Amino acid sequence: MHRYLDKGIDFSNRDIISITDLSRDEILYLCEIAADLWEREKSEQRNALRDELKGKTLAYMFFEDSTRTRTSFNTAMRELGGSRDGFSGKEGTSLQKKESVRDTLMMYWANHADIIVMRHPNDGSVQWAADVVGIPVINGGDGKNEHPTQALLDLFSLYLGNDQSLDNIRVGFGGDLAHGRTVHSLSLGLSHFQNPQIYWATEDALGMPKDLEQLLESKGVKVFREKTVQDVLSKVDPYSYYMTRPQLERMKGITQAQIEELLKKYRITKETLRDHAAKLLHPLPVNSELAEIEISAYYTKNQGFFRQAENGVLLRKALLWSILQTESYTPFSGYLHPDLEHGNNRLVRHKTGKRKAGKFIDDIHSGISIDHVARGYARLIADKLQLSERGYSSAPIDMEPKDDKSFVKSSLDTLTERELKQIALISPEATINIIKGGKVVEKFVYLLCQNDNCITRVVTEDVPPKFYHDGTIRCRYCRKPYAFEGRKIQPKEKEAFIAGLPKVIVPIVY
Repeated sequence: MHRYLDKGIDFSNRDIISITDLSRDEILYLCEIAADLWEREKSEQRNALRDELKGKTLAYMFFEDSTRTRTSFNTAMRELGGSRDGFSGKEGTSLQKKESVRDTLMMYWANHADIIVMRHPNDGSVQWAADVVGIPVINGGDGKNEHPTQALLDLFSLYLGNDQSLDNIRVGFGGDLAHGRTVHSLSLGLSHFQNPQIYWATEDALGMPKDLEQLLESKGVKVFREKTVQDVLSKVDPYSYYMTRPQLERMKGITQAQIEELLKKYRITKETLRDHAAKLLHPLPVNSELAEIEISAYYTKNQGFFRQAENGVLLRKALLWSILQTESYTPFSGYLHPDLEHGNNRLVRHKTGKRKAGKFIDDIHSGISIDHVARGYARLIADKLQLSERGYSSAPIDMEPKDDKSFVKSSLDTLTERELKQIALISPEATINIIKGGKVVEKFVYLLCQNDNCITRVVTEDVPPKFYHDGTIRCRYCRKPYAFEGRKIQPKEKEAFIAGLPKVIVPIVY
């Protein structure tokens, strides 16, 4: 195994958040190690590496239940000689006592975990985890965002079936492409290689998101929509067809009966696979009630998803070994890094002084005016801030009917981060005016990620919104793009905000 250390690729103490963070050479490096492990497995040498990670501890933090990902990481760590500790689901943990993600992470670091594998229902949560602790963090699935180690094991499965190459791969996708994070990560992983082609067929409600399709095409991945599963299979033979489970838990307002109807034409059966050589892959579990893959297909030569599951153990062994083979580690700091306290999301606006006597700041000597509030939401903001209950005077005012905005005036001295976030959730891009001595001394817009499932939008988690600009403004945590909504923000104000953003996600160093 140690001969791989001479290849010049260093994973030591590294976070694995997104498949896009890995290079082509790094993916092939992991596949090569995993293939070595597969040869050892076939030669009955599974126990030959029992001392490789002796003394190391993996902490698994699965805020959502998991079978395959959690178990395969545990198996991988055990077969390398390390220990495991953690939870799956909230039962029996302090999460039931409303403990934050941040505090739970710090407890595992304090208990001398060497690496954390985390799954959480909110997009961007694992990047937040990587920021909070000084030990490596692996993304085991964050919301409907990404699942990079699933993508790696899927790529490894394709690698084994393509003469240990990932170039010129044709892959078919089916099932739920809209809500399944595995499809998103795998398709982005393919973008590292030459001439990848993706063919898919499913109903519109379950189809590949347009923004993902556009991103893939910008990265050189050719994406084709076909009418039927048979059409897809004819295009991808003899490679792979990747079926996915409908993510019912992420679909609001859709019944199982409706999903069954959507799947009717796209279900995989023995008859569907007849005369086709493509390997049938699936990240598992298969929904036994919906049966997106009928039992008849399990007994065909095409069935490849059980071997794919074992590939997960081999690939994760390769990954854990690559990250933890060094003796160095980051001792528990006992404190939160100061960079975690504040975001970079305050877009500074030009101060213009007093306007429209009787309507804006002229009757406030010291206080706060919240301007450009979406019409009809001023009272909701005043109530959310509990201005009357806290003894602060407030004046929600609706402007003339021709204007679609309103504002709130109050004698508040300051607004907390949670209060600013609550305002942004109610009325995005409202302008905050801090008034002292009758003058506006600070004026800004508190920008908030527009992804409804981003962890920065969960007020009680206290994740400070942060952005970077790689040509597009993106949330640091979920990496979704941000598009300005309000007309009141001037071009020069936007330009100044963008100029102050980092170009990439800069790691927090302990």
